Amino acid sequence: MPQYLILATDHTDQDALNRRLSVRETHLARMRVERSGGSFELGGAKLDKEGNMFGSMLVINAENEKAAWEWVRQDPYVTGKVWEKIEVIPFRLANV
Repeated sequence: MPQYLILATDHTDQDALNRRLSVRETHLARMRVERSGGSFELGGAKLDKEGNMFGSMLVINAENEKAAWEWVRQDPYVTGKVWEKIEVIPFRLANV
């Protein structure tokens, strides 16, 4: 199945980090379910120089780019208005 790299950057308003933290556990719970189902490979938070989260990086498996975008749109960081800018890029994890 094709893989996609998801690069997301959070909104920059004053409440952005609070919104992220308020839906973080829901997002992580979804990632655990998606990993067990085989669609989520790996991911994590992008950190600024102070160590604060300001975005995300994920690698997912999806049938095609349209399906990858649909997967992204269902994420709590999208529905919770955390991510402002999102890129979906065809990707292949190195098999080493």
